[in-house]
Amino acid sequence: MKHLRDSRAWATVITIIVLGAGPVFLIGMGIWDWKLGLHTEDRVAVVNTVIAAASWLLVAVAGVVALLAYRDASGRPDLHIEITFNFSFPNEPVFLAGDAVTPDQHRQIEAFKQVSATVTLSNASLYAAKNPGVRIELEGLNDIGQQSGWQDEWVHMLGIHSLQWEGGTESIVHGEWSRTLPALDFTGLTELDPGNAALVVTLVADGVAPARTRMPVRFLNSAEYDAYSSERLVRLGGDPPATAA
Repeated sequence: MKHLRDSRAWATVITIIVLGAGPVFLIGMGIWDWKLGLHTEDRVAVVNTVIAAASWLLVAVAGVVALLAYRDASGRPDLHIEITFNFSFPNEPVFLAGDAVTPDQHRQIEAFKQVSATVTLSNASLYAAKNPGVRIELEGLNDIGQQSGWQDEWVHMLGIHSLQWEGGTESIVHGEWSRTLPALDFTGLTELDPGNAALVVTLVADGVAPARTRMPVRFLNSAEYDAYSSERLVRLGGDPPATAA
């Protein structure tokens, strides 16, 4: 990306130099009899050579500018998603499920701040992402309610299976920019397939092939969650909790 910006700057500088050098050389040949290294006394031949060289350089610069413009128009965005639940690392959902289970013997996450998540869609490229969309599929999970700002893309007998957000045809995520999507609330999330639960996220935009990311979801009992909380504190740069001697 920095290389592309440098190329644009150099194209501008060279264009200015070429546009300014031509008149300077012509004035120098008229007033000071510059020959610019050409072994001839024919002033007309020297003038024609300078004009031809300047014209060729301008054509070359125009070609470079056109190439840069084509790259700008045809470049692809580079979209990334970050889903961060309270008390979990980005894209690494971990929930306290406690020891209780549903009548179907499935564990359900505890209802406190851990159920809320922020969702950020980022574009790491210089090129804008037009008409972006995000789909979140629940793999080995079920029983979340409707989410404000999200569409229920697939609902089956066990509940909502996938959610979808679309910005619309007028929507855009600018290059090297991010956009905050509607928040998520996973109150009631239930583990159907222990050890294999995950959020499967698909990102799309105009002219870009869909990109899928699988984010494993962990359900922990009280003891496991306490251990995870200590580990998380260390990863965040804090001191590990004191242990009894």
